[in-house]
Amino acid sequence: MDNNENAKDDETRIGQYMIVGIWVVGLALGTLLVNNYLEKQRNPNNKIVTSITGDKRSITLQRGRYGHYRLTGTINGAKADFLVDTGATSVSIPEDVAFRAGLSRGSEIPINTANGRSIAYTTKVDQLRIGDLEIRNATAHINPGLSDEVLLGMSVLKHYELVQRGEQLIIREP
Repeated sequence: MDNNENAKDDETRIGQYMIVGIWVVGLALGTLLVNNYLEKQRNPNNKIVTSITGDKRSITLQRGRYGHYRLTGTINGAKADFLVDTGATSVSIPEDVAFRAGLSRGSEIPINTANGRSIAYTTKVDQLRIGDLEIRNATAHINPGLSDEVLLGMSVLKHYELVQRGEQLIIREP
């Protein structure tokens, strides 16, 4: 009888561990799915498709959940998340992105941001890519006050035509 009771206790304990394990796996998968869904709403432009009309290339961005146009591209080959900012004079790069892209600090410059006055550092970007659109030798600055997104400002956007239609922004070669 003792062996039967011990065997039943072991089976009950194993069953409880399995139930807890199933709940843990289910919660982990649920968290991953929700995070993926929220990220797609924040930045629906992780994979950019380039259209070609004649000899002109263009990319079409979908507006994110909060009305912004975000996209993933590269700076000197280093992956970067961009926020299209037509109010920014220049491309503004967070320090950690600048480090990954191998950018060096130039001269110190005062800048005015939505958060007030700050200090940034001039730099030149050898290559900036968004989809198949590429700019070489772009004027930019390294902004230690930025957290994780590169502000894609007019020093790059001025080289393209911008057309907004509904929930889309088309960036195309002129």
